[in-house]
Amino acid sequence: MEILRWQAGNELKNYQYIICDDERNAVLIDPLDPTEIQRLVAQQNLSVKAILISHEHDDHAALAGPLQKVFSTKVISSQQNVGRIAAQLTTVANGEVLSFGGLNVRAIETPGHTAGHIAFEIGGFLFTADCLFHGGCGHCRSAGANIEEHYRTLHERLARLRPDLVLMPGHYYARRNLDFSLHVEPDNGRARALRARLTTDSDEMAHQTTLKQEREYNPFLRLSRRNLRARISELT
Repeated sequence: MEILRWQAGNELKNYQYIICDDERNAVLIDPLDPTEIQRLVAQQNLSVKAILISHEHDDHAALAGPLQKVFSTKVISSQQNVGRIAAQLTTVANGEVLSFGGLNVRAIETPGHTAGHIAFEIGGFLFTADCLFHGGCGHCRSAGANIEEHYRTLHERLARLRPDLVLMPGHYYARRNLDFSLHVEPDNGRARALRARLTTDSDEMAHQTTLKQEREYNPFLRLSRRNLRARISELT
């Protein structure tokens, strides 16, 4: 399996992902950069088998319909996103595994940021979109968001997953998130060491952590810590 990842270069700092197997079967995740996507698909002789959409926000789903027509392929998302995404959706249930050649895609419901948000587990990597970032998580300010569901996603649903899954978020916000991590947990040595290593966009592109490692420094996964809760109370 190969993962093609790059920065879309937009204001919201979206990551772009193409995942392909040895036979060049490929899936796109939340595609936003059609020119580069079509160039890579042609250059690497890829056969796009599906477009995976995590949720309905425009920076993740706006091009699902147009690219569905370009590649004549399925657009896959949760049942709750029917009518919210401008494409002909094929829905997938929580825990369901879909196979595209040598790619096995497991859908995982991760509501909170939006009601129908889902993540995708592929070959030991967890594509979390706006559910979980390096050092942070998505907000709950948009219509349909639910902070209690988001808490359950971070502390219950993700906790049931393999801790060695490699996190592949929807945005490259690690530096900003680590600054916040150190603001609320200034004595966290793991967060401080990571922040010192990340000074450029290129550094962020090379940065990878597992779910287990995120629990060492991501404050949104560490809310059971008494000292962290006390610090947040002081700040608010």
